[in-house]
Amino acid sequence: MIERFLTYLRCEVNYSPHTVAAYRSDLFQLASWLTGDKPENFDAASVTHADIRSWLGHMARQGTGPRSLRRKLLSVRSFYRFLRKTGLAATNPASSVELPKIPKPLPHFVSENDMEQIVGPDAFDTDDVEEYRDKLIIDILYSTGIRRSELLGLRDCDILLNSYEIKVNGKRRKQRIIPIPEQLAGRIKKYMALRDASFGTCHDAFLLSRRGLPLNNAALSRIVKIELAATGTERKTPHVLRHSFATALLRDGAEINSVKELLGHSSLSTTQIYTHLSFSELQHNYKLAHPRATKK
Repeated sequence: MIERFLTYLRCEVNYSPHTVAAYRSDLFQLASWLTGDKPENFDAASVTHADIRSWLGHMARQGTGPRSLRRKLLSVRSFYRFLRKTGLAATNPASSVELPKIPKPLPHFVSENDMEQIVGPDAFDTDDVEEYRDKLIIDILYSTGIRRSELLGLRDCDILLNSYEIKVNGKRRKQRIIPIPEQLAGRIKKYMALRDASFGTCHDAFLLSRRGLPLNNAALSRIVKIELAATGTERKTPHVLRHSFATALLRDGAEINSVKELLGHSSLSTTQIYTHLSFSELQHNYKLAHPRATKK
């Protein structure tokens, strides 16, 4: 039953391999726990509300955090919704199990001053293809807000330099068009020239490693961590630059629905966290600058 569900996620819902792997891990963990490490004996139809609560309680006592517990419970809920839809189960024992509450910290972001130090004009005064590529990665992530997977999936044909746009293949293969600044378009054009001079023109990926192979996720994360090393942000990941993109837009007056479309969010509620971040910064600036802010 689990494998049938995973095939459904992969082939019909178009979930990414990473997401499908997470579902697989969660469901086989439940199956192993209920069957004494014999998941082949798992009988999904016999699982009860109490079984799932006991499983979650066991993991919590072992130190699993609320965020991971929440994800696992959502995986099980989705699994049973599929079983009910296909007639393989009469009920969803996970539907009434309360979701673990998790704190909602504001996302980290890189300040505009720090970003100017990293991707200012002087940063691109080089003809070294790797050095140029690393700076360009930061510029693209910060200027477009695309996800790391979307950047790694970019091909030359997705970059429309004449119209200053890029085509991005997002989650569930949803495609969106994102405008890019003229300066970034020029930098992309120079990178392509440096890259092709080093590795030739026969390649599928836009970003290449030092060996001329498509850049992978680990290499991208390492590049971003190094490039953000001197910034004040606590987290130094590609996603932080996505946060920085959204925060900068909203702080400068962009309409929230436009930001939602640029980020590729399916729900406006996902985008709204950035309005809280911008308001938090606004409050901070008010307290620092307004003469009435310090009055008792």
